[in-house]
Amino acid sequence: MASINFKTAVLSGFVFSVVSALPLQAAETCKGQHNTNTDQEYPPNEPTGSVGTGGDSASISSPSVARVSETSEPSTTAGSSPDSCGATVTEGGGSQAQDTAMTLGSKINSFRGRSGGGSGKKKQVATFNYHALGGAAGDGDNALLDSSRFSLFSFADYTERDREATASSSGYKQQASALTLGFDYRIDDSSFAGMSISRSDGDSDLDSRLGGSEVSVNMLGVHGARYWAEHYISMLVAYGAMDIDIARLGAGDSFKATTDGKYWYADLTMGTEYQYGPLRLSPTMRALLMTGEIDAYTERSASGFGAVRSINSQDIDSNILSLALQADYSLLQSWGVLLPSMRAEFNFDQGDGYKTNGQTLNDGDKTVIGSISDLSDEPDSSTLAVSWGVSGQFKRGFAAYAVYERLFLHDYMNKYTATLGFRYELP
Repeated sequence: MASINFKTAVLSGFVFSVVSALPLQAAETCKGQHNTNTDQEYPPNEPTGSVGTGGDSASISSPSVARVSETSEPSTTAGSSPDSCGATVTEGGGSQAQDTAMTLGSKINSFRGRSGGGSGKKKQVATFNYHALGGAAGDGDNALLDSSRFSLFSFADYTERDREATASSSGYKQQASALTLGFDYRIDDSSFAGMSISRSDGDSDLDSRLGGSEVSVNMLGVHGARYWAEHYISMLVAYGAMDIDIARLGAGDSFKATTDGKYWYADLTMGTEYQYGPLRLSPTMRALLMTGEIDAYTERSASGFGAVRSINSQDIDSNILSLALQADYSLLQSWGVLLPSMRAEFNFDQGDGYKTNGQTLNDGDKTVIGSISDLSDEPDSSTLAVSWGVSGQFKRGFAAYAVYERLFLHDYMNKYTATLGFRYELP
């Protein structure tokens, strides 16, 4: 009875956390509150904001993700109110890059535990050593957990992000897909090391329908983990490179630019687990560090004489503390083991908004029209990501899982991610 009451309390806690995470109010509507810095010696410009027909300097930053910002052109008259607000196109690139890096370490650790590669054969519990379960899980040569040292894994993700308008920026919508291939090598019963390569491609469309960006991210990572009975520590270090293509429309003209970016990422995770029969609870704590830069760039106008923007290099900096709790429940089947799961992850980011600097130029002769300098939105200090999934451990070392994740408690961002994963222990 105590075991049943405990399980009921855990499930009730998860339901309460999801309900309490629902936003209480919508984000503040964009009001065009921007800074203006225009040299009045020059004649009025054609509107060349990064979104819409507005021209005031504006930038934004995505909380709990890599904070990068981009500005729009100075307005035609100093202090005038734009028709619409500026929006960054490089924010989407930074968010996409961090999503690729930030989720990889937790997926590797979680899938390793689900598929039997946790604490080795010394741990006789359902989710870590299926030989102890009998049936298909312990069927001699068809055992779910083999003695192989090499495991191959793959993850495919699809993410939709909807950035709502705020007082300093309008929004955008982004779709991104990512594919990761990698391997784990079991050094001994308690130690693992491996490598992974990831590719992510995304498209962002500004809400004004007057611009957007295409971003490609390539990342190479190395990871390792060490287990001590119910406890473990793991680390992932990765290097990433971005290609960003920017396009926008102004009054009677179109503008394009191409730039690159690079970053380093580190993820240190400490975790433990509590086993209650087939129920396993896995709390973890992670420190996430990301630093990099998006290169400076200058736009090109289709007309050859439009007012273009020249944006200085932009830093990518993110320091996040993540606290998560995952619950798995193992169900023995004739073909193997089925593990439904639920995960709640709180991310805490106390970073400041970032500044963007640059100039507006005449495309024909590159003479300076005005300067751009603006501060991005303050990052959201805390967010909650909740995911629901199911994994299956089959015969001959094959495992698969599917997960759906949704972001809560973000002031102006809605995000949804679907993931499919596969793992195979080589004979």
